[in-house]
Amino acid sequence: MQANMSETIVDLGSPLLEDGEYQDDTFTAASAATFKAGTILARDTSTHKLVVFVSGGSTNGNGVPCVVLPYAVTTTAAGDVPVRVMIAGDVKKERLVIDADGDAANVTLTVCDLLRARSIIPVSTAQLAALDNIPPEDS
Repeated sequence: MQANMSETIVDLGSPLLEDGEYQDDTFTAASAATFKAGTILARDTSTHKLVVFVSGGSTNGNGVPCVVLPYAVTTTAAGDVPVRVMIAGDVKKERLVIDADGDAANVTLTVCDLLRARSIIPVSTAQLAALDNIPPEDS
């Protein structure tokens, strides 16, 4: 078994590490809300529309992650919203969002494995607090 790779980058705020593959789709929101960039979505097995991923969910496929929002989406009411979602590529694991938590605190190895099965590769990254290639000033 091979360990997950880790790389160090300067944080630019995006959940994406590099260009990926995207697809236009329809997201069904349950209410008015803002969904952060990096939010993991699932596909409803009855409507075939995207819904919020629920860790441990068992309603119409909502517990199976399949795509990631590359940008924030704000809905004004319950209903359908057109979105362009990432269907393949590398993402920062620490920037993935489970909507119920609002962050990556519960993005488990199982969630990562399910995303990998969909060609979305969560990569652990270390965020730099400052640029590390600037020489110190002489005193």
